[in-house]
Amino acid sequence: MKSQSMQNHFITLERQREAIFPALQSLSMAQIWKRPQENKWSIGETMYHLYLITKMLRVAAVITIPCTKVFARMRRNKPFDSEINDIYKDYKEEHGKGMKAILDPPKKIHSTMDFNELNQILTKESSKVAKIVEDIDEDLAGHIIFLDPVAHNPNLIQAIQLLAIHEAHHIRIIENDLGFLINKTDAE
Repeated sequence: MKSQSMQNHFITLERQREAIFPALQSLSMAQIWKRPQENKWSIGETMYHLYLITKMLRVAAVITIPCTKVFARMRRNKPFDSEINDIYKDYKEEHGKGMKAILDPPKKIHSTMDFNELNQILTKESSKVAKIVEDIDEDLAGHIIFLDPVAHNPNLIQAIQLLAIHEAHHIRIIENDLGFLINKTDAE
């Protein structure tokens, strides 16, 4: 990958998954799709949400990159931000609650996929995003801007970092859900 920053963010994604996914692999379908509370997503729904967000970034990149490359080339040697704040944490601190999801997993997805299938579609989608951005230089990526006011219009590097931040946020939730599943199984 030409951009070291984007490469580092993809490595972060891989490491985050490697830290939690082995623990999920042994879960049954029922456990993957069991909601810890009625208004909270199951692990399966959370993973499908991560897939949808990654797919949304890929689609946005396919549209945004060609549309903004000329502008980005003109600004190529100008400074740019290569880091982004955790907008999910900032939102929670400011509003006292988590941000509303923009992409809910569809109702029909319940119990139709096991962990391996969920992991496979998420990994495949991440690889598609990496493939799209692999030949983009750091200084060009820093000037490809996504129209996303919620995330303060991140550049391509920040958008990839935001994907990792978003996934880390949900992995923390999954870790809590694992505790719920283990305690519930022990109590039964």
